[in-house]
Amino acid sequence: MLLTRRACYGLLATQHLAEHADEGSFSANDLAEFYGLPCEALAKILQRLATAGVLMSHHGIKGGYTLARDPRYISVLDVIKASQGSRWSSLHSERQQRLGTGNGYQPLRMVNQLVEDMLGELTIEDIKEKASSPASLSRDASSVRASQLDDQTTRSH
Repeated sequence: MLLTRRACYGLLATQHLAEHADEGSFSANDLAEFYGLPCEALAKILQRLATAGVLMSHHGIKGGYTLARDPRYISVLDVIKASQGSRWSSLHSERQQRLGTGNGYQPLRMVNQLVEDMLGELTIEDIKEKASSPASLSRDASSVRASQLDDQTTRSH
């Protein structure tokens, strides 16, 4: 799975809000300035994340965005999908068409599904806790991958 610029911006913003939750809300301008991102693009992504229920939008002088729920319950896949907006479903169906329906494409479809499953299990809290220790994040991803492969092996027999 290729991460688009929108997905990366959404993940950066969501991660920032998780790490700085005790500091209140952050505006699109604050986040764009902090990360050196284009403000208009980030503002649209933050709106998408709020519409999807990942973020909450607060109006007024001290307005901005905060997480809508605990980072333990926000998956990386949730953020990617919401950041992409309507493009997610079109990219997803296009990818499925490219992978075809023939048996020769089964391994590619399986890898694609494994990646999506892993991103669905990986939460913003996981990233927040393990950003300082990439090795532990790697081990967690490996254990998820191993359990999913076991599940698929069981289903295919």
